[in-house]
Amino acid sequence: MSGNVLEWCWDWFGIYPGAVTDPAGAETGRYRVGRGGSWSSHAQVARAAFRFYEVPGFRYYIRYDFLGLRLARSLP
Repeated sequence: MSGNVLEWCWDWFGIYPGAVTDPAGAETGRYRVGRGGSWSSHAQVARAAFRFYEVPGFRYYIRYDFLGLRLARSLP
């Protein structure tokens, strides 16, 4: 799924303490995480390890075609 759209995540942004595997987001914060790149990104950011951050209500008023989200459900 990497490379189609940048994935808007539920995680709060926080600085990692170094190399991490399957990290959880920060407990609280001001910014949410976006992961990966989109069809319009440079190759070096079109990977799941790439993160950017933005305030939860951010919007790009000109283009929305690079941002998406993944719906998930936990089974009982």
